[in-house]
Amino acid sequence: MQTVKINGDELTIEQVCAVAEEGAAVELPADSGFWQRMEESRAFLEEYIASGVPTYGVTTDFGDSCHNQISVDKAGELQRVICTYHGIGLGKKFSREVGRAVVLARLNGNIKGAHSAIRPVLAKKMLELLNKDVIPVIPELGSVGASGDLTPLSYLAAVIMGKRDVYYRGTVMSAAEAFSLAGIEPLAIEAKEGLAIMNGTSVMTAVASLAWKKAERLANISDFLTAVTSEITRGKDTPFLAKVSEIKNHRGQCESASYVYGIIEKSKRVWRYEDFLKSEIERLGEKKFVAQQNKIQDRYSIRCAPQITGVYRDTLRFARELITEELNSANDNPLVDIDARALYNTGNFYGGHICAACDYMRTALANIADLSDKQAEVIIDGKFNALTENLIPPTPADHPRAGLRLGFKAVQITISALRGEAATYCFPVSLTSAPTEALNQDKVSMGTISARKWAEQIEIVFLQFACHLLAAMQAADLAGIADFAPFTQKVHDEVRALSAFVEDDRELDKDANAVAEWLKTTPLFA
Repeated sequence: MQTVKINGDELTIEQVCAVAEEGAAVELPADSGFWQRMEESRAFLEEYIASGVPTYGVTTDFGDSCHNQISVDKAGELQRVICTYHGIGLGKKFSREVGRAVVLARLNGNIKGAHSAIRPVLAKKMLELLNKDVIPVIPELGSVGASGDLTPLSYLAAVIMGKRDVYYRGTVMSAAEAFSLAGIEPLAIEAKEGLAIMNGTSVMTAVASLAWKKAERLANISDFLTAVTSEITRGKDTPFLAKVSEIKNHRGQCESASYVYGIIEKSKRVWRYEDFLKSEIERLGEKKFVAQQNKIQDRYSIRCAPQITGVYRDTLRFARELITEELNSANDNPLVDIDARALYNTGNFYGGHICAACDYMRTALANIADLSDKQAEVIIDGKFNALTENLIPPTPADHPRAGLRLGFKAVQITISALRGEAATYCFPVSLTSAPTEALNQDKVSMGTISARKWAEQIEIVFLQFACHLLAAMQAADLAGIADFAPFTQKVHDEVRALSAFVEDDRELDKDANAVAEWLKTTPLFA
């Protein structure tokens, strides 16, 4: 099994996914310097608060109540208080996999540069939860994304102390019961440690990391749907030539065009433009006018596809950078700078970068969903596909099933419905910020909501692409799959193992769900 080594600086989205979804083990640095720095940071914090200087959230109350100063001997109890009163998370629960990503992201942020000033024993306790797979059950609702993910992260803080519920051995049980079974001792959080755990962006960043990896796969699927749509409609290769995208100069467009061209160049159905001109275009000769029977350009949903999915690819790249930087940030408050022997009251808990990344991604994703909807119309509608109405099998008027086959008519409706649903996720969640907490948190990020909405939207688009793919494979069979590109034939074979050709109308809901799950895992689109 893979082991992921973390140090606060180098955690990747792929490593988050390995720990969350594949159960990879986690290791902290073995070198003594790492642990010595944590000890020194903690010692400085304790010296600082012992001096009597009011220290936000350590020897003062929280947020707007920070004018209330308490004695040092109450500092530990105050941290347990913040964990308790934030136990107001509501709604559905995040999955175990998301919970594992949350614990990993929080641990990585808390050890970065020893700026969080937690005790080494707390870092080791979070590590133990991960490696023994005792994972907090965290409600999805209740975070405004600044001061970080206070309420959802309180569920991690509580579990460390042996409270609330956890995922363990495939079920939900109390933390106390799981600790007993797993041989874990609860740990009381002490001065500043409640804030160190709760006052950060780890829930939104964990959700965004897992969402990003799923969303990355949709780029290749979108480009495949473009390729097969071009094959079905007997399109031209020109829009996908490397030189065309190089002239435009966007990396994402170049990648999309290259992916599509890598498929269609081996297809017998896509025209090389020179061959198309020779074969399908009537010569003008001495005539003054000719109404050509064939158009020399494909419609936008094919010809402009690299420019659309290219934007998606470039947005993915931008989002990856923001998410990775957030994963490797110290994002609680206050922060300790042991080198300068200083303590900073900060706003690093603000999840604006994650919110922006997810806001941008939802718009880019809705655009490729819209592209799919338009391409599906072209291949399903008998007025455009040069095959049959609604992709029904050829049915002569005297056939017993004549008039009783409607084929993919409802599939197209569902594709359009899913496209519309995906589009509703595009409103920039960052703009829903509103003052809260006695006007102390007067501008908040809403990053966790943005990340959650992106994850939900991704699931919808997988379903839409599955429906589009079912229609494309039906069209490929009607047109003659032997003339399609070798890669298209591979996809066809795997889809047909899940969903047979639609000879007579049948329910396709189970087929679409099965294909959607296959799209999430098949190595063909990795």
